[in-house]
Amino acid sequence: MKLFQTVCNTFADWERWVSDYRLYEYDQLTIFVSSLSPSFRMQVEQYVQHHLPQAKLFPMIGDASEIAVICALVFDECRADLDEMRQKMKISEQYYRSLFEHNPDIVYSTDLEGNFTSVNPAFERVFGYKADEILHTNSLDYIKKEDIPRVRRYFYRALKGKVQQYNLEIPAKSGEVYLFQIKNVPIIVDGNKVGIYGIGRDITEQKRAEEHIKYIAYHDIDTGLPNRLQFTNMVKSAIDKAKEKGDSLAVLFIDMDRFKIVNDTIGHYGGDEILKQMVERIKNILPSGAHFGRFGGDKFSLLLTKQTDVQAVVEWAKTLLQHIALPIVYEEKEFFLTASVGVSFYPTDGVDAQSLLKNADTAVNRAKQNGGNNVKLYATKMNEQVLHRVELERYLRKALDKNECFLVYQPLLDLMSGKIIGSEALLRWKHPKIGLVSPLEFIPIAEEIGFIHDLGRWVLTEACMQTKKWHDLGFRSLIISVNVSASQFQHPTFFEDVQQALKQSQLPAHCLHLELTESSMLRNMYYSIHVMKKLQQLGVHVSIDDFGTGYSSLSYLKDLPINTLKIDRSFIYQLHKDRSDIAIVKSIITMGHGLRLKVVAEGVETAEQMKLLKRLKCHYAQGYAIFKPLPAEQFEQQVLQGSQSMIQ
Repeated sequence: MKLFQTVCNTFADWERWVSDYRLYEYDQLTIFVSSLSPSFRMQVEQYVQHHLPQAKLFPMIGDASEIAVICALVFDECRADLDEMRQKMKISEQYYRSLFEHNPDIVYSTDLEGNFTSVNPAFERVFGYKADEILHTNSLDYIKKEDIPRVRRYFYRALKGKVQQYNLEIPAKSGEVYLFQIKNVPIIVDGNKVGIYGIGRDITEQKRAEEHIKYIAYHDIDTGLPNRLQFTNMVKSAIDKAKEKGDSLAVLFIDMDRFKIVNDTIGHYGGDEILKQMVERIKNILPSGAHFGRFGGDKFSLLLTKQTDVQAVVEWAKTLLQHIALPIVYEEKEFFLTASVGVSFYPTDGVDAQSLLKNADTAVNRAKQNGGNNVKLYATKMNEQVLHRVELERYLRKALDKNECFLVYQPLLDLMSGKIIGSEALLRWKHPKIGLVSPLEFIPIAEEIGFIHDLGRWVLTEACMQTKKWHDLGFRSLIISVNVSASQFQHPTFFEDVQQALKQSQLPAHCLHLELTESSMLRNMYYSIHVMKKLQQLGVHVSIDDFGTGYSSLSYLKDLPINTLKIDRSFIYQLHKDRSDIAIVKSIITMGHGLRLKVVAEGVETAEQMKLLKRLKCHYAQGYAIFKPLPAEQFEQQVLQGSQSMIQ
């Protein structure tokens, strides 16, 4: 309620006041008049009767004067309030139009029949339709037929007052299909539902990104095959089905043999390209019900759900190896690959995915240990061997810290003079629980886990230190031979390790002989020759160990910076009985003389072998016929203190 009042000298003042305050616009109005002039009151009464019929007129209680006092009580909205309301409605309309016209999302409305009654510019832009083309046509005509029942359900639910949200593929006028997230809300006027509003957000790119992320989470990027996670899920699902039906399954691991050589030769990109070719080759021979995946690196996994009896699986695996062995061409060069295959079966080798995968991995590792290019089935005994190997690996890492490693020294005899000229240092490991562990067992493990560098560095330093002690006792001409593994020799710090061992021990460099296998040099010929030359410049002698068992080419042998050839024990074992071995040994010795290299025969076990080697003019020999490997203290007592000619 509001109060307006004025003082009027004349009736014209009254008319002006009514007009200024626009009292005729109010629905409920009460006017009080106080005046001594009867004519003025009559004029007001007539005016109110004709121009303000909604008003009630009352005399004002109190003193009257010549001047008219007029009060007006307003019970309805005043003019200012009406103007404010109109302004707010105008602003609200502008907000709505702005939201409708400038919204990047599509906005549309339909009537109760689903016919378009409005579409915003974004709708026109996305779908390529003009508003006058689409208005008053049915919205269901613009979606896929298979989606009509679903969209109709959402439409009627929205009309019942329930907001609906759903994803919908909508073809544009051009034929391109977009994925939209649609929200439908009812349009309510005076309490009645007259249609629906639709708001749609284009989530096409978002969905593609989500699908891509999902794809790369479950697939290998290079080959498109299921990755480890996805393959594991596939095995789990297959186990559930096999359990219900009582079926069997086979899980295979396919591991490329010595693929590191390929990567080292042509790089990882070239290696990946070759693996892609191999994947396509394997896909072409997959049996029905097979699922193929990449487990990581050059290892692939295969799940067989049909024909899973042992014989059928093994026969197919052998066929697989034959296809893998066919040449692959990359950059006009042929590459020949082989693979190892390990197999585990459900339910005999495991009843869950992790067990089957672990056991197949165990089997493929055993296949690789046997030289590769073969198929191995999992067995319980195999798992026990793996556990034993894991224990060895764990113990080996702590062997140096716990002083469990030690060296033994096998004397080296000069066949011409009959004198001991030095020894070969041989590594031994004695664990307090396991006992003596064969080097054939722990050296490969050390190489595989990268511990061979620490182990080799320790052997090098310990052997040099011990030999220097013997020098200090007066045996200054003694040499020491140390075996160097392939990975140790190729290590970037190997030359510095040799320098450090000589510096720490103060042993003359010419008294250190390093024995390298042919394979260690062939890994990187140019680098190997570079390191060997640096060693010789330092004064260290270099020997080729186990000569005759590798793939030595006589064409490069003459250029290698070496000092000694060591004939492998396999040629010495039957030397006095087998003419072939005699011919081979004689050829090696003759070649050594021709190349001005010293020749050492290892594995000499009889005096007869020793006499024959002397007759063939072999320079040096070592073996049980001379001395077995001895700890340092026994070597000093039995060999050095009592050193006499060993050949009569």
